[in-house]
Amino acid sequence: MQGTAGAEGERGRSEGTWDGVDLSGLTVVLGAGTGQMIELLNQGAATSDGTLLVLSQPLEPLQALASHRESGPLTLVRGRFRDTPVLSETADLVVANGVMRQVPPAQLERMGNELWRMMVPGGRLRISDIIEPSEADYDRVWSLKNTIVRKIASALNQPTALSVDIARLVRVLRAVGFEELGLSLFPGVPLTDAWLEETVNAIQVAVSRIVDVHVRHGIMDGDLRRLVAAYAEGEQRAAERFVLRARKPGDLALAMEASFVEEDLVTLDDEDEEDPDDSFRVA
Repeated sequence: MQGTAGAEGERGRSEGTWDGVDLSGLTVVLGAGTGQMIELLNQGAATSDGTLLVLSQPLEPLQALASHRESGPLTLVRGRFRDTPVLSETADLVVANGVMRQVPPAQLERMGNELWRMMVPGGRLRISDIIEPSEADYDRVWSLKNTIVRKIASALNQPTALSVDIARLVRVLRAVGFEELGLSLFPGVPLTDAWLEETVNAIQVAVSRIVDVHVRHGIMDGDLRRLVAAYAEGEQRAAERFVLRARKPGDLALAMEASFVEEDLVTLDDEDEEDPDDSFRVA
């Protein structure tokens, strides 16, 4: 299960242009997300005579992006992330957009090798995803949501895809051979009434499939009520996002530098630019 919330914190401004990013090569994006990042990348690739390929396992996100093919060099492909239809050593930039949490731990090394395979020497990797909520008060609702999702998944004998273990991911990427790893963290967006309604409805639908009456009542009469009560206290956020940067050794790739979180990639006023001290290199 990938959780019961619809939008898990990906947001950004659709206006503006790419700033300081060379998109004249091949950019491969694994995972369509909400589509905002894809729209911006497509605009940048169009003005740079580049190529943009977006790969998604579900068909619906690709269908939602179909109209953007008229405004840029966008190619949409349905396929598996761990076995991509991309030729070896062809991608200058690879963006894993909210897909790493879907990779089982046992398959993480295989995924790392697949990323390595498609990238040219010197290619850049950007992994954008979410982490497990902290113990802070503003993370209470998201933590309760994850607890409910895991209970439902266990009762239905399904896997979950809720967050990324960054430490494990870093170890795998280093073992594969990636260098210059760096990490940026971004706060989760505020949760809304619409999010709560969508989440509660999705939980109710999922719980209705559980055979065990005690588990159903435990979630509906206990966990779900606690989630709604915690939301009512206010100032709740989605999980924190991160961008993990890495580079494949070599010098054949184009210079494609960016953090690849939407609000950091559009042209900003000087006072709105991200403080470089907010990012740190993984030692």
